[in-house]
Amino acid sequence: MHEALKSRFYLTMIDGIGGIGKTSLALEVLHECLAASHLVANHLAANQKNPPVSENGVQTFDAFIWTSARDRELNLNDVLDTIARVLDYPFITQLPAGEKRHEVIKRLQQQPCLLIVDNFETVTDEELHRFILDLPEPGKCLITSRTLGLRQARSVSLRGMAKEEALLLIQNEGVRLGLNLQALAEDEQNSQRFYEATGGAPLAIRWAIGQIKQRGQSIEGVLNSLHGAHGDIFEFIFQRAWSLLSEPAKQILTIMPVFAASASKAAIEAAGDVHHWELDEALGQLVELWLLEASEQLDEAKRRYQLHPLTRAYAQSKLSQAPELESQARVRLAGFFEKFAIECGGDTWAWERYDEIEEEKDNIFELMEWCFEKGEEISGMRLTKSITYFTSFRGYLYEAFNFGSRAAETARQKNRTNELAWLLLHGIGWDEINRGDIEKGENLIRESLKIYENLDDSKGIVDALHNLGRALRFKEDFNSARQCYEKGIQLAKSLDDELTVAFFERELSLLAAAEGRLMEAKEGLEVIMTTLLGRNESISASTLGYLAEINYKLGYCDIAFEIGNQGLQLAQKTKKRETIAKISSTLAYTETHRSNYKSALSYAQQALEFYEKLGLFHQHIEETKTLINQLQEKLAK
Repeated sequence: MHEALKSRFYLTMIDGIGGIGKTSLALEVLHECLAASHLVANHLAANQKNPPVSENGVQTFDAFIWTSARDRELNLNDVLDTIARVLDYPFITQLPAGEKRHEVIKRLQQQPCLLIVDNFETVTDEELHRFILDLPEPGKCLITSRTLGLRQARSVSLRGMAKEEALLLIQNEGVRLGLNLQALAEDEQNSQRFYEATGGAPLAIRWAIGQIKQRGQSIEGVLNSLHGAHGDIFEFIFQRAWSLLSEPAKQILTIMPVFAASASKAAIEAAGDVHHWELDEALGQLVELWLLEASEQLDEAKRRYQLHPLTRAYAQSKLSQAPELESQARVRLAGFFEKFAIECGGDTWAWERYDEIEEEKDNIFELMEWCFEKGEEISGMRLTKSITYFTSFRGYLYEAFNFGSRAAETARQKNRTNELAWLLLHGIGWDEINRGDIEKGENLIRESLKIYENLDDSKGIVDALHNLGRALRFKEDFNSARQCYEKGIQLAKSLDDELTVAFFERELSLLAAAEGRLMEAKEGLEVIMTTLLGRNESISASTLGYLAEINYKLGYCDIAFEIGNQGLQLAQKTKKRETIAKISSTLAYTETHRSNYKSALSYAQQALEFYEKLGLFHQHIEETKTLINQLQEKLAK
């Protein structure tokens, strides 16, 4: 396989009958390439001139994109969206078809990527066929298929393990599961029947051993059932395994497709409505039978469970026969993730546990989509609210706008006044400003302010005045912005909210900078930093970024560089993309002014990377590209 990937062929195909191990082989190749790629990247990061070359000749890539047509109809749009998300350019998913294809091809031409298409034989989309056949260099594609190879591909055909290899796998699986299978290995007749029944397919062998592990399942009984299954062996094994499951285990397996990705035990418990020892027994049984795969973390709270693609298809067929069960599971899961996200600070700027939400984001985004599509809008609205700050902070701006708009519309239609005001202010209003429609964003924030005033909600009024002032500053309506800030300061002082007062004073300093009073802005931000440092690292990072920019404009480039680096370190710690992009840009201009062109180029490229991943800030993107071109010209001289 590795020889094929390193050859001149850009397309490699693994073909063979169903259940022969095509998917497993593709995954193993992916993992080995990934490990080799990480090794090379680590050496390069350590500034070692000669990165290691794998002695086994493993091909390295910058990115790996896995797609599968196993349990759904795969088309070109699906693959393009997956590539965009894996390469961390989510904004591409919202482009028209032609632009989307162009942007994806452009990204693929910039770095070596490995695209994997599992179950290619089920793909009927001719556009996807053409896309794969015309995949641009330096990328490569690995496909698995039950049909024979494409003319353009280098094929690797699987025909099952040799008998000696199969017997070795049987023994190893027996040791792993605590079974003594020596008798099977030494019994020529039964071992031959076992080998013929599984066709030498590794996964089929593991499944069969898993069934033997179950109480009351003799080797003879399993062999009698398995013998002669041939190409239909996996379907047969699923049915056989299903009959061995306890009712709680059946319940868990059936609801597992509601997860778009791997799941925690707590999330599975919520969706499956199976608890305590019954849940432990069910998960243990499913893992033992290879119906679920478990990660290796010793900490139970961090352990993840996921379906093998084959198992997902089988479980999905079961779930499709029980629409009420699916609906109940998803609604329970929405409630669980809402509580989980709030505990992790997803509806505040408390970023410290955002990594936990990050791990669940695919599950949450898919669930939110289902809620809004299937008549569970209230659940979708509440779940959206619970991750509003997370999506903004981590730069998932398309999801923030998409779900925020639908959540706000739900709140409006259902007369959920409090939720509407909150979503307009913290979600969709600011999203519109980020998208460049300051007027629309301002109007939504004003609507929120009016609701909070009618509710006599002081905290809501303070927050609305803060965001409204920022919108007015962006519009260059400086007098109105100042009035908002001054009114907000008085109200925050009446609430004894020192930190919020500091936020407003920061905005007044930024207003001074916008009006050209840079020294006043500099001195104001320096005073405010004494309040912010140690109390709010996220706001501290962005404030240091503003302070660095002002020092740069004043010509204090050494100070700007020092402060900017301090802010960048905080921004990278909190993983706030927008702040990383903006500070990197400031540092790029600062280093250019100091004639440190190589350093400036590095900062500019980092700024461009994060601006493009955000998918907005188009003016900044063009300005940064211009700077990069100028720096490259200087370095080339």
